[in-house]
Formats: sequence, C-alpha cells, structure tokens
Amino acid sequence: MTAPSPPAAATLAGLFAVGCRRALAPGETLFHQGDAADRVFLIERGRVRMIRHLASGEAVAVHTGRAGELFAEGALFAAVYQCDGLAPEAAVVVACAKEDVLEAFAASFSLGLELLERVTRQLHAARALVELRDIRSAEERVLRHLRLRADAAGVVAFEGRLLEAAAELGLTHEAYYRALAALARQGAIRRGPRRVQLLRPSQPLQTETRV
Repeated sequence: MTAPSPPAAATLAGLFAVGCRRALAPGETLFHQGDAADRVFLIERGRVRMIRHLASGEAVAVHTGRAGELFAEGALFAAVYQCDGLAPEAAVVVACAKEDVLEAFAASFSLGLELLERVTRQLHAARALVELRDIRSAEERVLRHLRLRADAAGVVAFEGRLLEAAAELGLTHEAYYRALAALARQGAIRRGPRRVQLLRPSQPLQTETRV
C-alpha cells in the first residue's frame, strides 16, 4: 500500500507523520546492502544498526541509530543501500519515499537545516568512533568510549548487550570484557548491571593490555 504524498512540513517529525510505520522484531533486517535505496527512515522506538559487509567477508557495525533519529539518510543520494539495516531489539520505524523527502527539503529551507544539523551530529559521532578504533590499547579505547557516552554524572547506561559496544569499537567481546575488568582494577570505573560509573573522568590511564 502506497503512503499518501506528504504535505508541506516545517519539521522532520511533521514530514514523517504521514509515513508508513513498520515494526521490527529482534534480529529482523530492515533492508539489505545492495537493495535499491528508495526510502529514508525515522526511528520511532528501539534501535537499528548499520552493518557493512566487506569484500573480505567481515561484517562491521558502522552506526547505531536510536529513537528520534533519522536512519539511512544516505539513501537520498545513493542508488543502493551501502549497509544492512538490522534491528538488534524490537523497534518501530517510519518510512518515507526518498523522492517525497527530497521534494519537501526543496520546498523548505528550515527543513533542510534540520536535516543538516542531524547529519552533522551523526557524522561527528562516526568520526569519533573511527578515532577510537585507531587507539591500540583496549583499555584506553574502551575508557574513551565510555567518556563519550557518559551522562553528566559520569554514568553510562547500556541500551543493548555489551557485545554491541565491543563491535562498535572493533573489539571481540572477550577483549572488551578484559578491558572493563582492567579498568575496574585500576579504579577508573565501577561496574553494575547494565551500567558503568566513571570514577576518574579525566585522569590519564595506565594501560595493561594491547589489542
């Protein structure tokens, strides 16, 4: 069933209000790498991950979209999706045809600015992850990632499994757990169920292990 053409919208929320809603089960794929890129999504609930399959056969997690964020906005200027879109947990997304989205942007300067702001924030986050993956020490890589994700009280609450955080950093889950244990021994963090408290937010780290 085809969604009606969107009316002029002043915000992205208004634009996607008439989109097609889709519920995703845990582990369900929204689209596959190489599929025709014909839709852009707004994540209404849950999270969706971008998984890129390399020529080597390796699958790399390149981005995790969260509730309230646009997802696969690169489809606006691409013929095919460059990654798989996979829901690690139950999620709900709203889809809009990319032709409708581009038409709305052309008609609204403020809407274009909102998209630019969102994409810029996501780009900064992606660049930060790339920089973290270049850090050789597993403990330093994990600690800096925790500092990026911590709230004002220095607490990091994990939305999904720690395995997902490890994948974001290019670490195996064994290396990630070892790094957390080392950080706890050094007094840099305190671990709890699905959360970590930073204890020394800015103090230099004495690393123990290498990747």
